[in-house]
Amino acid sequence: MNTQMNIRGTLAGLLAVSGLLAGTTTPAAAQPIQGMPVPELANFDTLMTGFMSANDIESALLGIMKDGVIVYQRGFGWKDKANTIPLRHDALMRIASCTKPITAAAIQRLIAANVIDDTDNVFNLGQPGGGILPIASFGPLADARYNQIQVQDLYTHTSGLPSNSNPDPTYQEVAIANAMGVASPPGRVNTMSWIMGNRALSNNPGAQRNYSNVGFLAAGLVIEQASGMSHNNYVRQNVFGPMDWTPVTEVVRGRTFPASRDPREPWYDDDSMVQNVFDPGGDSVRKPDGGWDHESRVGQGGYVVSTTALLHLAEMYYISDQQNASTDYGTLVNGNRQYRWHNGSMPGGTMSMLVQRADGINYAVIFNKNGNDVNSADPNNPTGYHFAIQSLIDTAIANGGFTWPTQGVDGQWVDFAGAFPGAGSFEVPWGAMSVALADSPDEATLNFQAGSTVWTGTINQKVRLRAPQGGVVRIGQL
Repeated sequence: MNTQMNIRGTLAGLLAVSGLLAGTTTPAAAQPIQGMPVPELANFDTLMTGFMSANDIESALLGIMKDGVIVYQRGFGWKDKANTIPLRHDALMRIASCTKPITAAAIQRLIAANVIDDTDNVFNLGQPGGGILPIASFGPLADARYNQIQVQDLYTHTSGLPSNSNPDPTYQEVAIANAMGVASPPGRVNTMSWIMGNRALSNNPGAQRNYSNVGFLAAGLVIEQASGMSHNNYVRQNVFGPMDWTPVTEVVRGRTFPASRDPREPWYDDDSMVQNVFDPGGDSVRKPDGGWDHESRVGQGGYVVSTTALLHLAEMYYISDQQNASTDYGTLVNGNRQYRWHNGSMPGGTMSMLVQRADGINYAVIFNKNGNDVNSADPNNPTGYHFAIQSLIDTAIANGGFTWPTQGVDGQWVDFAGAFPGAGSFEVPWGAMSVALADSPDEATLNFQAGSTVWTGTINQKVRLRAPQGGVVRIGQL
């Protein structure tokens, strides 16, 4: 796109929440709420702040999509432990096992492209027909049935590979490194090699479902081996790439240490001091900041994303196997919606929930804290719900009493009267179009706040322009 553009008009109806506008402060005891207020859905503001207060949670995101449009996207609480920086509406957060639907969709994209097949053997162990992964067992193979594991067994959790309570070897990094005589952390290939030499399968491949991080560790390796690309690059180009208005900046491979993380990512609430897997003989570290090798969890639980990315994922792909080993996990929804959900949790400050409803509503909620109080079943709604927040949100939707808005609220924000350069959030918008465009990758959405201006310039990328608060954006000859 190479378009000369003039923008003129008044964007009216600026909505505000007292104490939450740019340049103001919020009392320390209050939970700030960031992002464009949506009066029709204000009950979800109350729901989230109440749940966070009851569970002592300091940071959260909630995004809601209706009929393919993100109609609600807000950040709650604080980005930093000191409670000085509110969490912006488009923050990126660790999503733990909500990474698995991303990996499943990537596997299905490879199958649809005829690069791999559902029935291909995962491990190349000299069996007839070979296999995808040329990983040698560390020592004698612990179970001859490894050569029977097929691609479909990985994403349906029927491979027989170690379950998460077996215990989960992907959290035994120092012990595995010591056993293999390699530096800690050992990385994905070494971990898989050690498992093959030390863990027997729990069942014949394909026979029984047991949820397994190791299965998705192997699925991530299959993606890289079959595609010749990194997991993240393949996902960005082939899973999220076909989706309109999901910039690559919304899908990030997570990092172990705070200094390497995306600037939009918050702190994670777990002050447990543990062994640093990158320096086992050194000082202890906070569990979220070195208690495991986060980069090596890319296939099973390593992504850091915004609710924008999760909601578009749920709109396009089946996000779970419906807990019954269905092979449609990760395939295109194509309008045939069903109620499906996936959660994610990590012992060091992460809990996430992604729900794909049959009525055209998707929602994603992410917290910076994990614990039994957050993950416990709702005693008031014991039928079918495994997580209290899922029950609360579904109940609020079922009770109705509000009108669904139709205007999208996601994306970055521009206010020509705002401070220069700004930050692109609703509260601190970009103060200049040139800066906003420079920060915006292809498929970005720019929202204009209330005000009026004339801007003339050139846009050399695919970008969506809109005025969610009402008003006019004119493009072209005035």
